[in-house]
Amino acid sequence: MSDAAESVANDSLLMSLALPNDSIESLQEDVTLLARSGGMAAFDVFSSARRLRDEARALVERTRRPVELADLYVVIGQSAALMASTAFDLGHWNESAALARASTQYADLAGHASLKAWTYGLQMTLANWRNEPDSALSYFARAMRTAPEGEPRLRLRYVAARSHALLADSDSVAAVLEAAQRDREAAADRPDELATVTGGEFAFGDARAAACAAAAWLDLRNGEQAARYAREALQVYEALPSPRRPYSQINGTQIDVAAAHLHMRDKDGAADALRTVLDLPPQKRNVSLTGRLSRIEHMLSQSPWDRDADARQLAERIASWLSETSARPLT
Repeated sequence: MSDAAESVANDSLLMSLALPNDSIESLQEDVTLLARSGGMAAFDVFSSARRLRDEARALVERTRRPVELADLYVVIGQSAALMASTAFDLGHWNESAALARASTQYADLAGHASLKAWTYGLQMTLANWRNEPDSALSYFARAMRTAPEGEPRLRLRYVAARSHALLADSDSVAAVLEAAQRDREAAADRPDELATVTGGEFAFGDARAAACAAAAWLDLRNGEQAARYAREALQVYEALPSPRRPYSQINGTQIDVAAAHLHMRDKDGAADALRTVLDLPPQKRNVSLTGRLSRIEHMLSQSPWDRDADARQLAERIASWLSETSARPLT
C-alpha cells in the first residue's frame, strides 16, 4: 500500500502535466503590453509577437492540461493576430492573410469567441484592402454567428460598413452603422475582456469606430460626412496620454481628413491635414498610410486640381514621400 502511494506521488506523468503558473502568466502579461504598445514601429511589434508565439508553442509541447492549453492557444492566437496586423502594415499581404487565418484557428481551439470575432474582423479588413468586399461580407456573416454581444459585434459592423461602401451601397452603410448603435448600448452593459483587459490593438472604442465610418463615407465620396467622423476620431485620440496614442491610426485619419477636404474642394484644408503625416520618419510609415496617400496623389492629378500650381506642389511632395517609403522584409 505504501509503495503504491509513493509511486503515485512521484508519478513522472503527473509531474509533467502542469507548468509553472508564472510561465503562462508572464506570456499573457507580455502579449498585453505588446498589444498596448501603440507607439512602437510595426517591424518591432512583429518581431516581439513572433517571439511570444514561439515561446507559447514551446510550452504547449510541455503540458497536457486542457486549461493551460487553452490559455496558451489564446496567447498564440493573439500573437499571430498582432503579427498579421503588422505584416499588413509592412506590406506583406499574403503573409498577413495566412497569419490571420492561423489566429482564427487558435482562437477556435481555445474556445475564445471574442478573439475569434476579432480575427474574423481582421480578415474582413484585409479583404476590403484587396478590394474584395464580397469576401469581407462572407467573413462578416461567419463572424456574427459566434461574436459575443457588445464590442465584438460593434467592431464587425463598422468594418462591414466599409465593405458596403466599396460596393457603393450607401443604404447598407447607413443601416449597418445604425445597427452598430444598438451594439454600443449592449457594450456598456457587457464589457468585453479582450477589449478591456488586454486592450490596445484588441480594443475598438469610439476613435476606431469613427475612423471606420469616415473611411466608408470617403469611399462613397461624401466629404462632409467623412470629415465629421474623422475629426471625431482625432478628438478621441488626442485626448489619450502621449504614450498611448497610436501614431498609425492618427496619421491615417489625418490623411482621411485631407481626402475629405479635397472632396469638398478645399485644397488648403487638405494640405494642412497632411503636414504632420509628411514629416513622419521612414520607420514609422506603413502600407496603410502609403495606400491612403497614394489615393490623395491620384485625386490631385485630376480635375479641378490638375491645373493648380499649389496642388501640383503638394502632389510632388507626396510622390517624394512615397518614393522614400519601403516595407522591410519579415525575417
